[in-house]
Amino acid sequence: MIERILDDCSRAWDLGSTSLRYFNAAGASASGKIGEAHPEEIHLIPLVVRAALNESERVKVFGVDYPTKDGSAVRDYVHVDDLATAHLTALESQAEGEFRYYNVGTGWGTSVKEIIDIVRRLTGRAIGVEPAQRRPGDPPELFADPTKIQTELGWEPKHHIEDIVRSALTWHTSHPNGYEVGDE
Repeated sequence: MIERILDDCSRAWDLGSTSLRYFNAAGASASGKIGEAHPEEIHLIPLVVRAALNESERVKVFGVDYPTKDGSAVRDYVHVDDLATAHLTALESQAEGEFRYYNVGTGWGTSVKEIIDIVRRLTGRAIGVEPAQRRPGDPPELFADPTKIQTELGWEPKHHIEDIVRSALTWHTSHPNGYEVGDE
């Protein structure tokens, strides 16, 4: 509905706007100053990293019987720096009176179990896993088709899943308590 409103506004008032559709933004900035810290974390990569850093924690794997290569859900993770570039690219190419929309992602997915294995390999630490029931409505696989943004704007993701996980690991290692007073 919001995209319809943006399209109407573009035509009615000669405004330009772009809608970027993405999910599973992950990783940390290259500077190491910006990362993901929520009091009640629900995102997979930070949860797995935290479990590796605090080996007493376990990671719940919601669904181990999906029709995927390893039985766990597959998702498209896009690095936060790639998303920042996508936003800048869209902004810099925006024309007045034009509404555009793009799917932003890598175009391929990584399974929950693969994420856990990557963190294990990068840290050399054990990660406890607890199989759990599928969450209602979760599809087996979900990833973006970024063809349109690649073709029209020339945007391409630069970071592979291992880069994403490594940057998150670096940030969480240097910020074990998340953001603290004095962090810039």
